[in-house]
Amino acid sequence: MHTCQIMLVEAEDAEDAIDIVRGAITHAETPYPAWSDWHGGIGEGLAGRWSGLFQGWEENQDVLCYTENKVLADDIIKEFLSYRIAETKMLWEGINKDSGFDVEKAISEYDPYSQRFDDNAMKLWRLQRVAKILNNDWCSDTGVYDLHEHTANLEYFKNRLDKSPEKQYLVPVDFHF
Repeated sequence: MHTCQIMLVEAEDAEDAIDIVRGAITHAETPYPAWSDWHGGIGEGLAGRWSGLFQGWEENQDVLCYTENKVLADDIIKEFLSYRIAETKMLWEGINKDSGFDVEKAISEYDPYSQRFDDNAMKLWRLQRVAKILNNDWCSDTGVYDLHEHTANLEYFKNRLDKSPEKQYLVPVDFHF
């Protein structure tokens, strides 16, 4: 499945912003993030199927300086955060679908020598996903990620907007998992 993540970076210009993102997701033998096995067309642009997301702004339509169009930047951040919130709610509903799920029971029945695939296995997986999202870890459902601070918490980005908004960039990346 493909998912677009909006990478928030602090950079001198659009080209620098793309270089920072490209460097972060291809920095080692194992691409970052570990949950993705591919990311949008290096050489073709990082946005892949989301290319042109910022159409009409800047020369490069796959990067947006926050101060070039604050309304568009805020709208896109809000849109991609809405996906994160919707996914979290859907996962939580899947956990609570049946009232028989009991975390304490799952803990007490835990057996590291047995691989059980019952209804609890899927609920525990959903619980793990919810915890990752709420912990601001980078996962396929994050939607917006502050690459400068390496967190899905946008507090740092907001603080950087107060100090140097002209250096804050949004770069969409097409990831696959």
